[in-house]
Formats: sequence, C-alpha cells, structure tokens
Amino acid sequence: MPVLAILGTKGGVAKSTLAMGLAIWISKLKPRERCLLIDGDMHVRSVELKMCRVHDATLKDVLAREKRWESAVYTCELEDETGELLYPNLAVLPAGGRFMPPMRESPLVYLEMAKRLFGNMIEGLRKEFKYIIIDTPASVAFEHLILTASADAVIYICEPNEDSISSTLTTAEELKELMGVQALGVVLSRVPADIDADAWVKKVRRIAPFLGTIPEDPQVGVAFRENLPVVAAYPDSPASSAMEGIARKILGVTVKRTDVGEKLERGFEKVIERVREEKESV
Repeated sequence: MPVLAILGTKGGVAKSTLAMGLAIWISKLKPRERCLLIDGDMHVRSVELKMCRVHDATLKDVLAREKRWESAVYTCELEDETGELLYPNLAVLPAGGRFMPPMRESPLVYLEMAKRLFGNMIEGLRKEFKYIIIDTPASVAFEHLILTASADAVIYICEPNEDSISSTLTTAEELKELMGVQALGVVLSRVPADIDADAWVKKVRRIAPFLGTIPEDPQVGVAFRENLPVVAAYPDSPASSAMEGIARKILGVTVKRTDVGEKLERGFEKVIERVREEKESV
C-alpha cells in the first residue's frame, strides 16, 4: 500500500498534471483497487478544481483540526457523456483554502500534533486505499515537509534545463539528509521534440532512477483551460500516453513502508542541530 508524493521544486513543471495523470492511470490499470489522490497544494489547488469541486471538508480543515480526514475524502467527480463516473475507484482529498492554518502552539507541541494527526490519517488511509498519491506544494513550507514525510517515497519532476535539474538535485539531497526521504524516481517533463532528450536524461539520473519523459504537448494546456486533467480530456495524447508508461513502471516497483512520525522527528532534530552549530560558529 504505497504512499507516493509528487515533488517539483518550481512552479510550471507539470507537477499537478503528473499527480493527476498517475492517479488516473493507476485507477484504470488497477480497476479492482482503490486509489486516492491528495491535493496538498493549498496555494494552487489544481486537483481540487479539476477533480473534486463539490465538497464540505478539505485537507485544510483536517490540518486545522476542524474536520476528520474521513469526512474529507470524495469519489472523483469526473463523468463521461452519459453521466457515469469515469474513475469510480479513484477518490480525492481536496486541498481547500490557500494557506496553512496558523500554528497555535509551540513548535515542539505542533510537531507532536503533526506526527499524531498525519500518522493516524495515513494509517487510516492505508486501510482504505491500495495506492495513495500526494500532490505536494511547489514551495518548501512546513506543510510541504509534513506531506513529504507522509509518503513512503518521492517522485521528482523537473524540466530539461540546468536550473530545474540543479534545484531538484539539491532538494532531493536535502530531504534525504533531513528526513531520510527516499526517491522512487524522477520524471523529465515538458520535453520539446527538437532537443536531445538523452543528454538531459543522463543529467536527471543524478537525482534518482529515471522513470520516463513527458513530451511538450499543447493538449495539456488545452485540457487545463477546459478545467480537466489531460488524461481525462485527451487520454490518447502524447503526454497522457507517456504518463501511462510511467504509471506502469511505478506499479512494478516495490516500495518500502515508512513511518511519518520518525521522519518528522528526524527532520526536527536535524534542524535543531543545525541551528546549534550555527550559533556556536558565531
């Protein structure tokens, strides 16, 4: 029952497109298994706006401890032309709101709350869903670390340029050092047809095992303007087909189960250690 987080260090790399695409393809490839897509990006809310517009509870409500996670999980609302659900075994936990609820306690108390809250939520979700995909925020804030720690492994996504690859490599190394976050693989996104993709694939292999390439595809933009995931709007498009291949590869990988609390505890201890070292060096 793997929990996978999709992580992109910059906006516009098609992180949410990949998260939605993988969740949809896994639900199609495994129709007898339940799959959940968590919209952890409360700033953009792409998943929520395209796959779960009608809701009474959200991840923001869960973080604020105003609602239980059980009330914030909904069947994906996308339907075909006859009104039938396109993906009846796919559920969505919408993001809600735009900002992380304020920290009402001291950092230590808040850490304990986060460990307990997300630990219990992930354990409960594991019992309900075979596959869980988390669309993380682009910015590295506290909620980003919580969501990343909630995953058993991370799938990084970056573009074929030095800035994107460099920042992704730095983030991957930092998260591994900070919380022991393991990388399942990396996806090279928005690859133009007129470049040497192999050269860029070689570069991204420094980050994590290579999972696949998503070509630059104008139908992705068309689908977004139609307020739909490209896999739902244009399932045979080049980008959709590429994501199917990545989903098949992911389904063939064994992912080791991890503990949310242990990773958050490790991360907090590392931060305290660094602050102490900086004070001593002054």
